[in-house]
Parts: sequence; structure tokens; C-alpha cells
Amino acid sequence: MAQPAKISSPDDLLLRAERELQEINSLLQGRSGGLGQDAAALSLLLEVSRKISRVLNQDQLLDTIMDSVMELTGASRGFLMLYDQDGKLNITVTRAGPNQAWDKDDLRFSRTITEKVITTGQPLWLKDISQDPEFNQAASVADLQLRSAMCVPLFAGQAQHRKAIGVIYVDSRQIQETFSHHDLDLLVSLAAQAAISIENARLVEGIKTLEEEKRLRLERENLSLQQLLDGRSDLLGQCPAMDAVFSIIRRVAGSEVNLLLLGESGTGKTLVARDIHELSPRREKPFTVIDCGSIPENLLESELFGYEKGAFTGAFARKLGKFELANGGTIFLDEIGEMALPLQIKLLRAIQEGIIEHLGGREQIRVDVRIIAATNHDLEQDVAKGMFRKDLYYRLNIITLELPPLRDRDSDILLLAESSLKKFSLKHKKEPARFSPEAKSSLMGYPWPGNVRELEHKIERAVIMCDDRLIEPDHLGLLPSPRGDAESGNLKEAKRKLERQRLSQALAACRWDITASARQLGITRQQVYRLIGRYKIKPPGGKEQ
Repeated sequence: MAQPAKISSPDDLLLRAERELQEINSLLQGRSGGLGQDAAALSLLLEVSRKISRVLNQDQLLDTIMDSVMELTGASRGFLMLYDQDGKLNITVTRAGPNQAWDKDDLRFSRTITEKVITTGQPLWLKDISQDPEFNQAASVADLQLRSAMCVPLFAGQAQHRKAIGVIYVDSRQIQETFSHHDLDLLVSLAAQAAISIENARLVEGIKTLEEEKRLRLERENLSLQQLLDGRSDLLGQCPAMDAVFSIIRRVAGSEVNLLLLGESGTGKTLVARDIHELSPRREKPFTVIDCGSIPENLLESELFGYEKGAFTGAFARKLGKFELANGGTIFLDEIGEMALPLQIKLLRAIQEGIIEHLGGREQIRVDVRIIAATNHDLEQDVAKGMFRKDLYYRLNIITLELPPLRDRDSDILLLAESSLKKFSLKHKKEPARFSPEAKSSLMGYPWPGNVRELEHKIERAVIMCDDRLIEPDHLGLLPSPRGDAESGNLKEAKRKLERQRLSQALAACRWDITASARQLGITRQQVYRLIGRYKIKPPGGKEQ
């Protein structure tokens, strides 16, 4: 449906209508004789016009217009007819005058008169139809015993782009004269205001329809997302940071845009990428995960783009790459920051042009995939250092979604722990257990450097180690929370102290080997350096790192 023109508010519409009334008033006042001096008629017209301009519901408006037409003209019958979307003129509202014995089912009127007005675009007043040779032979005039009639067109839009939207028709069967020039002037003026009000009401109805469609679409998307998260996804959360994540997932899932997921290791980037794929139009096609950090450069290229027979030692047959196998679907490039520069060039071409080539081959192969990349690197710094291509970064960084670390999701820790407890109890065929208050305190007091992945590992360990149905801190393998801070309620400070303690222990045990320390803590080298700087930890006999 085409979007209607934007309007500001009903008050704006009212101001616009009253400006039109002032113009009409000026025109009427300028006429010589009759209506120009008829203050009572003008007053009635302005009162009716203001009443019409204040109604924005289309059905109510049309009823108000016809009530006003009958009040102004004193006609026996009245018809308001509007064009439908197919260009057909239909009776929309009918009215009978006071004390008129008129069967509402009798919707006959003089089509000869309405067709004349539609053809010429001019108002028509017939003082005595029986004396008018152009109309007195019409069958409808004789059948309905019509004596006088008026019909005026309804036009919408500016003068240069004016279009007819319908007509107002009234007639009378009384022998004496019913209508006059004054009545025609009043009806023409009323029709001008009625057309403006009908146009405004249609704009309002169109906007309401669009808003309702948008609301229903968002409800369907939210329901789809919630069903996905409740039924098939391990991506859970109720904190404000995760609400923002879910909102972005909903917004981007239906698009074809490439995404860059940022966040520490273990925050759930793979789950987010999978859920975006499952909510997208590509859901029926493959979702392929490539860990760029765990595959050597020469193997990663052949894994992504495939190879021809004889391309290298051991290439005994032609093999398709992940881009071909995922055609029509989504490829998730995890740890994209670990990809070597030469391979980044080929990836950029695949993203920009949708073309790949096998190793050892010359055939250009077209592929259609959506790219979702993830990293815990600071890619902007890597670009500045020449370790990551700027053009590839901009291609991937159309929309960025950063996942919060678990230590910033206090309200989600127990939610995730309970979910993992159910999952691993079922996996290991054990009776469902519960956490003791001390275990819950340990879960909340631990800084979770390995994020959700570490929490799941700890919960699985507890399920295996627990012999009864009550999980204690010992089963989790977590250091107890510092008592003083716990008692004082300063949970954030307690977590900071515990995080610093664990970092210092790992550095000392690994003799300040950053790579080994990161491996022991389950985080990246960059995170280790960041924590060293945060806590200003110094090596034995050395300076701050």
C-alpha cells in the first residue's frame, strides 16, 4: 500500500480547514447581492464547516457532511457518492429529509444529472426539471417524479493536481420551488470544505492503517523471536543490555546486510549469528560456521573457496568450498581478526562481487551468501597497525552488534545457571538438582572472565560432581566470594578483587607468559593486556605493563 502524505496533527488539519473557510468567506462576501449579504446563511455555513473540519473519523465525517447538506438545502433526499479504488462511483451515504416517506432501500437517483456533473466538473442546479429539455426525458426523472435537483462535484488536491473524488446530489419532489442560487452557492462552498475534510480523514485513516500494520508486523517478529529463543536457542537474557541485543537481532534478521559481532570470548556470538540466520529469509539454506583462528592460513583458503584436483600435494579430487556449499545461506566467520592479510583480499572480493575461484582453478564461481563476522579484536586498532584491511573492515562493519560480558549482566547469571542446570541434568541423565544459597552467592560473586561459556562448563562440572540434589560451591569449583565485601553488599568491588586475584595467580603461574595466561584464564591475549592495565599489575622487579 502506498504511504499517504504525512500530516502533523488534527489541530494542523483544523487550521488548514479554517484557512480554506476564510478564502470561501471572502469569495462569498465578494458576490453582488443575495448570499454576500445573507449573514445568517454565511453564519450557518461557517458553523457547519467548522463542525465538519473537526471530525477525522471517515465514517463519522461522511455522516456529518450529509446531515449538514440536508440542513443547509432542505432537500427531500440526499446522496454522497465517492469513487472507489477501481474508479467506480458508489453511493456512500444517503439521507431523507424530515417527514419524508422514503424507503431507504430505494437508492435510485438521476444518473443523467450526476453524469453531467462528472463530465463537466461543474455544479448543476435544476430549478424545474420538467421544463428542462435536456433532463425531462430521463426515465429516472419520470419514475421518481423529480421537480428540482442540485449536484456538485467533490475535488481533492491543489488546483494544478486536482482530482474528482465524488459528488453530492440532492433532489426534491415538491411542486413549489425548493432550491435557489443561494442554495447552490451554499452547497458548492460546503462541498469544497467537505472534500478537504474527506481528504484529511483518508490521510488519518491511512496513517492509522500503516501504524497498525507496523504494530502487527512487530508483534509477529517479536513472537517469532521469542519462540525461537524459548524453543531452540540457548541465547537467554533479561537485563537491559540483552534487551538491546534482542532488539537489534529483530531489526537486522530480515535484511541482507552484513554484520560484525563484537565481544569477549564466550559471550555467545555464535548463538547470535545462528539466531539471526534462523529468523532471516535464508533460514531454509545452510548456516555455516568457520573458525578463522583455529585453521592454518593455507587450509583456511581451501576450506573457504575450495580447490581443484592437483592444486597442491594431497589434492586428489576437486572439492567445493564453504562459500559454494552455503550458497543461498549464511556464513559465520568467527575470529575474523585472526585471518591473514592475503586471504582478506580474496574474502573482500567474494563479499563485494559475489565471485570466488577454487585454488588451482580459473573458473569464476558466483555465490550468494550473507556474511556475519565476529571478533574479540579491536579491529580499528588492527587497521591502524596494518594488520587488517580497511576496505574489508568497512564492508563488514555495516552494522555492529556488541555483546556484553557476563560480569555486566548480574540479573542474567542465575537465569543462565538454572537453564544450564536443566540442560546438563538431562544430558547426563541425572535427577534435577538445585543450587544452595551459598552456591548462588558464589555464582553472583565470580567475575566470569570466560563469560557464558565458562559458566556452562562450571555448571556441567557441578552436575557431574554433585552426588545429591543440592549443588554447593565446591561442586562449581569457584573461589568463595570475599567475605567482607559480600557482607557489606559491595558486589562489584568483590568481583573486581576476585578478577585481579585470578589474573595475578595466572600470570605468576605462567611466569608472565601472556599467551599461556590467556589460555589458562580462557580469554584472549588482548583481554589479558587490558586487565593488566586496568589493575596496574607489575611483573616481579619490572614496570607496569
